[in-house]
Amino acid sequence: MRRLLLILFAWLPALAAAHSASTAYLRIEPDDRGAAIEWRIALRDLDVLLDLDADGDGRLTWGEVLDRAGAIDALARERLALRADGASCELHFAPPRHVRLDDFGFAQLAGRADCAGAQLMLGYRLFEGVDPSHRALLVVAGDTAPRVVAPGASIPLGGAADADAPRSFGAFVLEGIGHIAGGLDHVLFLIGLMLPAVLRRERGRWIARDDLRGAAVAVVWIATAFTAAHSLTLAAASFGWVRISPRIIEPLIAATVLATALNNLWPVVTRRLALVAFGFGLIHGFGFAEVLAPLALPRVELALALAGFNLGVEIGQLAIVGTSFALLAALRRWPGYPRWVLAPGSALLALAAGVWIVERVFDLSLFAV
Repeated sequence: MRRLLLILFAWLPALAAAHSASTAYLRIEPDDRGAAIEWRIALRDLDVLLDLDADGDGRLTWGEVLDRAGAIDALARERLALRADGASCELHFAPPRHVRLDDFGFAQLAGRADCAGAQLMLGYRLFEGVDPSHRALLVVAGDTAPRVVAPGASIPLGGAADADAPRSFGAFVLEGIGHIAGGLDHVLFLIGLMLPAVLRRERGRWIARDDLRGAAVAVVWIATAFTAAHSLTLAAASFGWVRISPRIIEPLIAATVLATALNNLWPVVTRRLALVAFGFGLIHGFGFAEVLAPLALPRVELALALAGFNLGVEIGQLAIVGTSFALLAALRRWPGYPRWVLAPGSALLALAAGVWIVERVFDLSLFAV
């Protein structure tokens, strides 16, 4: 048990300090002299790339950001490239301006690409080789829908707007899959629900289920309830009907992981878990919405993006639930499962969630990234 606890604490920094999936917002308006550019990059992402927190106190101030304005400018010109008819465009950016999107701080870089040509080509390299889960949501003047751009992508700008819509839908499906796969708190919440799914509680003890069909039905109900709930709040937040600050939602998401883990260790709720999953799913839906809400798209374009993104989230969720259930079902008859799988796994989830709560409530970074 001592060795196991040492392993759990050794894993904790990797879980707690994992860089959450990041999103940048890029708008390009081509004209006959090149293009106007507006690029919004999360301050937490710039801090990861440039270590902007000069005094190392875990609190990034705007003064610390402005002190590194030159480094930010160099990063922008290095990681963003525009070419016109094969020739490189010269990029110029004004000093960064602080903006808030959905209660998160961003550096807004306004600039121009000076060049002339019929066909513009964009090369996007922010977080290339560092975080492949990073995405930029690109809006090009004249397009009917935003595009999802991954690090290392090279894409043409312009062309028929209608031709971009199907491609954007598919891109948002992939973005939804990537978001839940890269959102460690969402993944751990689902795993926390799966750990006891192949067991039943009897006389204060966990016992392996003989009827896997019954366990599978229970899992389907839990997954369906969670899906329905987060789909509701994802839509409500994306359309602006209900808005709750991420500074409230993010700690609450961590709290759902903590509550699920503690309930595995000291069971209080053992029946009607689908209702619990529904309630917690309402909270997670607001977390998913932080990707789409800042785009402020027209309703038709937002509906298209929302449908693709939500479908991707569901595909990713099904993959996690299905894989976890199959693995745990194979292990359920091992006599040591409750003691060596359920208990340590839940303890690890609870520790990671506790760290997240402290970090998100007090805006701290307890482990270096």
